[in-house]
Amino acid sequence: MPKLIIVGVDGNAPAEQAARIAADLARATSSGLHVVCAYGREEVAEIELDGPGTARVSIAEESADIAARTASTLGEGIEHVTSAAIQGRPAEVLVAEAERLEATLIVTGNKRAQGPGRLLGSIAAAVTHHAPCDVYIAHTN
Repeated sequence: MPKLIIVGVDGNAPAEQAARIAADLARATSSGLHVVCAYGREEVAEIELDGPGTARVSIAEESADIAARTASTLGEGIEHVTSAAIQGRPAEVLVAEAERLEATLIVTGNKRAQGPGRLLGSIAAAVTHHAPCDVYIAHTN
């Protein structure tokens, strides 16, 4: 069975740093990489453009674009790279994708995994408690 690493992104620098680490691990272990962007709920807005017309903005589409861009940027040297945008809480989405795809590793950043955030529950802590596979917590603070 091929190995698969899952990483969550949200367009912010700490998540991108964790994704780079996940890509490095995928290259080093000849694993596939699955980049996931979780979003809370689907919302669509029409915004006025400076010129004539409006543009449609969708949270789901923006999330899919973030995941795809990250996968594309980091995919060099990795044989199998995929991306997805999935509605739900980030930790729950990462764990569900790991179960669905039978991942061997989830990479997450340590944002809010220290200090008071650690007590209240962070994405890293929730993933660690519920993951069906190993978890690598990347130092992204």
